Amino acid sequence: MAARAIESSGGESATAVRLVDRALEGRHLGQKLRSIFAYRELIRNLVAKDLKLKYRGSVLGFFWSLINPLAMVAVYTLAFTYILQVQQPGFPFFILLGLLAWTFFSNAALMATSSLVEGGALMKAVRFPRAVLPLATVLFNLVQYLLTAAVLLPVMFVAHRMPPPTAIVIFPAVVMLQLAFTVGVALLLATATTFFRDVRHFVEIGLSMLFWTTPIVYPLSQVPDPMRRVLIFSPMSGFVLAYQAIFYRGAAPAAAEWASAACWGLGMLAVGTFWFLSLEEGIGDRV
Repeated sequence: MAARAIESSGGESATAVRLVDRALEGRHLGQKLRSIFAYRELIRNLVAKDLKLKYRGSVLGFFWSLINPLAMVAVYTLAFTYILQVQQPGFPFFILLGLLAWTFFSNAALMATSSLVEGGALMKAVRFPRAVLPLATVLFNLVQYLLTAAVLLPVMFVAHRMPPPTAIVIFPAVVMLQLAFTVGVALLLATATTFFRDVRHFVEIGLSMLFWTTPIVYPLSQVPDPMRRVLIFSPMSGFVLAYQAIFYRGAAPAAAEWASAACWGLGMLAVGTFWFLSLEEGIGDRV
């Protein structure tokens, strides 16, 4: 698009033409963030729509979000406590903390993987930043996680006769780091899927492997020392260990747990954002 400026001096006119490439506008990170923030109402509506659709026509509604983690806790408790004889006091509470955090991440990653492909018709009909779709998917799962935790954690405190720990004030900081990590993963996977449709299958396999390298169903203290030093820096370990420290032990996370959570959270957000911005222009032609 061209912008024409006409300058006149002493009856003489000179015409200067300045060409502006609109495709180059808005590429800077700050401009992208402002653009996404401008569409915050759209994000809110997409999250609200997904919440309504998830429970529409369901008799139990939101209670399904509580039943699923409780059922998994019961299965793992039976398998590890009564069959494998894992001696961990308050094992149901211990495992619930990891399962809730894991469910938030894994569901968000899987849903975000196909968010741009499935939202292709919407992107062609309405103009908005493409990052809105994977971001709305992550926030939808974040709301699910927080609502479920708000119901189940107090129940666990009562069942185990534990007062809410003072370290709970650290909980929002850990959630924000996990949110940053999940958003980064979502942007990376959503972008990759527009170019390679097989990504979702690899994600499903990768999540299955990542689950067992994260200390969710086993205490990290029972892992041999050499392997323990490796597992603590598994992508999800820092977040799960931090939640266990806050709610299960009632203490602040250790330095290594903070380091793992911060490195993965901020690092993946940076990688996912850079990847998305680098390939964003080619997305529209592939959905």
